[in-house]
Amino acid sequence: MDLLYQALPEMIATPIGVVVSGVGALHIDSRRELSNKKKRAEIILYNIFGELEDNFLALEKAKPAYEETDYGKSFYISTIAWKTATTGGDLPDIIGFEQADIIENQYSILQSLGYYVNLMTQLWFAPDSIEGKKDMQEGFRKHIINGLQEAIEYHPYVIQKITETHKALKH
Repeated sequence: MDLLYQALPEMIATPIGVVVSGVGALHIDSRRELSNKKKRAEIILYNIFGELEDNFLALEKAKPAYEETDYGKSFYISTIAWKTATTGGDLPDIIGFEQADIIENQYSILQSLGYYVNLMTQLWFAPDSIEGKKDMQEGFRKHIINGLQEAIEYHPYVIQKITETHKALKH
């Protein structure tokens, strides 16, 4: 009987120790995962911020050419940071659904704009004998001007939201 009383504390302490250490390990793992997620969000937002700022400058430079001429000006819209950020499919989980949606809206505008700039650029090389070339050119030009305006107007809001999220991650 003495043997039972001597072993009983160890028999009770062993499962408790296993449970406590398991919970501790889970807590440490979840904190590490949260820390990694936060670091990834900071990097992603930093890269997207820079890319959107560069795109904004390109839009501002190109806009007068489309407003003042029939043919406009070709320009490049970068989406490398966005494509890289969305490759894993977990972007909303990393930066938040609202933030991902706001940024996606801007890139959607930019992608549509890039589509019409590409069409306009291809039309420059088409022969003038193509029926309706002037009408197509004017249609593309209008889409481009509208896209430029929309992207330029939405840009400050997107940048503000990225900045707010980035600041929140730092604290």
